[in-house]
Amino acid sequence: MLNEDFLGRIAIVCIMTVLAVLSAIPLFSYFHQNVSANSLAIVNQVLATVSSTLQVSLTVGRLPPKGTAQGIGPRVTSVAGTFMIIVAMFLTPALENGTVQMVALGLIFIGMASSVFCLYWLGRSFSIMATARQLVTSGPYSIVRHPLYICEATFILGMILSHFSVLMVALGAVQFLLQYRRARNEEGILRETFPEYDEYARRVPMLLPRFFRTGAAVSGQS
Repeated sequence: MLNEDFLGRIAIVCIMTVLAVLSAIPLFSYFHQNVSANSLAIVNQVLATVSSTLQVSLTVGRLPPKGTAQGIGPRVTSVAGTFMIIVAMFLTPALENGTVQMVALGLIFIGMASSVFCLYWLGRSFSIMATARQLVTSGPYSIVRHPLYICEATFILGMILSHFSVLMVALGAVQFLLQYRRARNEEGILRETFPEYDEYARRVPMLLPRFFRTGAAVSGQS
């Protein structure tokens, strides 16, 4: 497990470092070459750089694993669920509609800003693979068990709208399914590793906050 965790750490650090650099490059054009751009687009570019950099930092300093989901399925799901929408973005051109792009940028901003907050809160427990490191139940994790995935879903909706096409909608739908499967994989290993997880799951809904669920009994991290 330790060797696999080490190799996974190296791979994620390399990938996220490349993404951080690619996100930062346009910022140099904006700030040093006076290239015109929507201010919200610039903010989103900054957030993308911060998010990738934060993931590198958290991956380098993350806690040792106490349990990891077994088999190839959870690993494929985690990788595809993380990077599919990024690949999809390069396969479909952005719509040339100012109003649509502003709405899309707003969704992307909300998704990325809240994702950065969740990543910061998750801290050294962060992992892309379905791995149990430490059970985080406070902050956004006291509202739903997978707040980071809700934030990422908002980002994905923004990307689908920005690059709207049949292909983008199809790939986005696949990513939503992968993320749900990914959440289930994580819950499985967390239940095996932390006896207190069942009680946490009874108290905190999986994806929808209780104020979205009127009168329904709710039973149940990233």
